[in-house]
Amino acid sequence: MGSVSVRSVSKDYVLGRTLVRALHEVSLEVERSEFIAIAGPSGSGKSTLLNLVSAIDSPTSGEVLIDGVSLQSLDDNGLSDLRSEKIGFIFQTFNLIPVLSAYENVEFPLLFKRRGGGIAASRVKEVLARVGLEDFMHHRPDELSGGQRQRVAVARALVTDPLIVLADEPTANLDSETGQAVIDLMLEINRSAGTTFIFSTHDPSVMAHARRVVRLVDGRIVGS
Repeated sequence: MGSVSVRSVSKDYVLGRTLVRALHEVSLEVERSEFIAIAGPSGSGKSTLLNLVSAIDSPTSGEVLIDGVSLQSLDDNGLSDLRSEKIGFIFQTFNLIPVLSAYENVEFPLLFKRRGGGIAASRVKEVLARVGLEDFMHHRPDELSGGQRQRVAVARALVTDPLIVLADEPTANLDSETGQAVIDLMLEINRSAGTTFIFSTHDPSVMAHARRVVRLVDGRIVGS
């Protein structure tokens, strides 16, 4: 479990009177427990592809399958269940709720799963410890460094035990040393838990740590 299949996917956007094709007939197979980078310059379609895999958006044509189930066959409730059960998402801008503590930000996805209070509290503390933030769980985002905030975002993505974690430019707003620490953390989780990681990047130093690099240019895969 944790495989992704992208089959002849295209995605169009309408900007004013202009039709923009962000992805052109993209096909990609990702096996369980892979650790792969979607690489390419800004505007190449990396974020669009991750949004389609996460069911945040839907393709104009083609289909995306998670563990053999087509996302296009699911209704809104089914897509919501899939996102909460199987997929974690790490945003490059962290997307933390500023008025909540690190603990509360990580706990937030569990509120939709209706886990018992004791179970939820134990799980939140477990993942915060795993990312090295057990001493910062009561700090709000503005009291944390950029690297610490990204670690909170990683913990939030992991708290529901997802099979797949999607990370959109996870090191873009970090210095090189902190970015390396975040990639090392993702690699450790991939090795120990078998979680599938798909992340986008245009940073060659980050690509060097991927076990496979898929290159996107102008919405087309040009190499992997």
